[in-house]
Amino acid sequence: MDPFWAILGSTGYFLAILFRALRYKWLIHSRDIPLSELFRISVFYHLSLMVLPSKLGELSYPYLLNKISGMSITEGMASLIASRVYDFFIFLMIFLFASIGFQSFFKIHLFFVILLSAFSIGLTLLVFFYMSNLLRFLSNLMGRISQRIGTKSSKPFQWIQRKIHEIAEDFYAIKARRTYFPVTLTSLASWITIYWMFYAFLRGFGIEISFLKVVFGSTIAVLANALPISGIGNWGTLEAGWAAGFLMVGLSKEKAIATGFGVHIVIFVVCVVMGFICWVSLNLPKKEQ
Repeated sequence: MDPFWAILGSTGYFLAILFRALRYKWLIHSRDIPLSELFRISVFYHLSLMVLPSKLGELSYPYLLNKISGMSITEGMASLIASRVYDFFIFLMIFLFASIGFQSFFKIHLFFVILLSAFSIGLTLLVFFYMSNLLRFLSNLMGRISQRIGTKSSKPFQWIQRKIHEIAEDFYAIKARRTYFPVTLTSLASWITIYWMFYAFLRGFGIEISFLKVVFGSTIAVLANALPISGIGNWGTLEAGWAAGFLMVGLSKEKAIATGFGVHIVIFVVCVVMGFICWVSLNLPKKEQ
């Protein structure tokens, strides 16, 4: 890989995590957490996503937020759910514009592509604004189930009911802050820097390709990677989606497969290095004490 493009791509990855840490700062409502602390948590969280199978890494964010910053697990879950809704909204918007540019790959009319995307975006917004009501409904449902079964058997359901109710209250508090614009802006910035990272790494591998093609091809890869069927390190699903997406934009089969593995390896190495630096910085104050 060309060192110049490797540095640019790594900088894009660093900025993407920084923007996501800033987004968490806007989403966490109970107290102000330093951005440096949230950045460390975000790095460890993304490393967990790359190491643990089947999206189990998602659970690392509320755990790390509780372990490092002393926040409740439920507030961590609420901010994580909110961040994922924002991600899905921004991702759908990007996919809509990318689909318009590559409409010839779809066997349906452009109008239906736009209509389907608009419906998905509207549904995402509806879910976001009524998420607290939905969680309260689930909490009440768990309460009814616990009442109909025996006292001993109902304890797990009662615990789940309390936790879901607490997440609903935290989610309502997040909405009450009305930080829609800064959270949307930081989410958009993080996705742009992620696509820039993909573009830079591809250029580093000697692939001459337009930024728009990178957006479309890597979007297919992100869709595949979002499926909860990945193995350890997310190896397999990301490469399959990457190969499919970049075959659509004109790369040869060999280049599409090879760059999928190459980009994944580089991202993993960069994330490990960042994780090690964050771990060292996290333990430095303890050594001084």
